Amino acid sequence: TAINGGNRFNIELSGMAGHAGTVPMGLRRDALAAAAECVLAVESIAATMPDIVGTVGRIDAQPGAMNVIPGKVVFSLDVRAPTDAQRHAAVAAIRAGFEDIAQRRNIGIAITPLWDAKTAPCAPAMQQQFAAAIAGEGLPVRHLPSGAGHDGMALIDIAPIGMLFVRCKGGISHNPAESITVEDADLGVRALLEAVRRLDRQLGM
Repeated sequence: TAINGGNRFNIELSGMAGHAGTVPMGLRRDALAAAAECVLAVESIAATMPDIVGTVGRIDAQPGAMNVIPGKVVFSLDVRAPTDAQRHAAVAAIRAGFEDIAQRRNIGIAITPLWDAKTAPCAPAMQQQFAAAIAGEGLPVRHLPSGAGHDGMALIDIAPIGMLFVRCKGGISHNPAESITVEDADLGVRALLEAVRRLDRQLGM
């Protein structure tokens, strides 16, 4: 139905580095403790908003010594949703959560946007032809958005887009265990070819 839109940010938290053995807990400005709370806020906020996914995939605590309270932390944030309105609402809620945490912990915060991709809806005509081709193979038709980004996000500016998915074992992706069967690959190719033929007849080419 669409390729989900997404936002990516670089988050920098600035506290105060100090000796792990001499700074009392109540006087600390621990950037990593603040970051941990931010990561949990992403999980909590995304879980309470329908169809939202939020991910912190990279984190770096500095100076990175076992006996030093982290004075600076940099981490990534990836937020995706099937509609732009949902995505914008989620980003606003997460940013507000981060700022509240930083203020309460007396931590400086800088949020730098890295990527802003709008939702890319698939053309209804292509969806119809893909659905007909899948049904022609005797398979159930399922309509769903793509949570992953694809080239169609760029192509939509010059042409209509459509997508046909082949299932992965266990739903696993971006992992060495990702796999499909030869039989599913064969079904996917046959359905794709039939959809192209149907579009060709529809357009009278």
